[in-house]
Amino acid sequence: MEVKNYQMKSYTHSLPLPPEAENLKGFMKTTGVISLIVGILLIWTIIAGIIDILIWSNCKKINELIDQRKYKEAKDKTLIWMVIGFIFGGLIPGILLLLAYIKYDEVIRLSQQPVAPPPPPPTGEEIQP
Repeated sequence: MEVKNYQMKSYTHSLPLPPEAENLKGFMKTTGVISLIVGILLIWTIIAGIIDILIWSNCKKINELIDQRKYKEAKDKTLIWMVIGFIFGGLIPGILLLLAYIKYDEVIRLSQQPVAPPPPPPTGEEIQP
């Protein structure tokens, strides 16, 4: 005859928890959700901060291109950072870069117009006392 070793089942999981324990579980669930949200926001904030620093750094380079009158190149670079700014850097940097991007067309148009030569200096005949 074979003897089977039966372990006594634990019925502690089937008994209802005391109200204090249920309260603790509620605190733990709430804390877990809040921690997750704060963690995601902090990670997003850190990423946005890094992107904003990169945008700041590239704005200096874009200004150098404008000083060199390389407007098309500056416009292209502004487009890249505008998109990155809208996605990661925040709404305000994105909007400001969009406004700058829109203004490039006028500057490029004006820079491509031929500059009229200055008028010739007056001659002695044109000067009347």
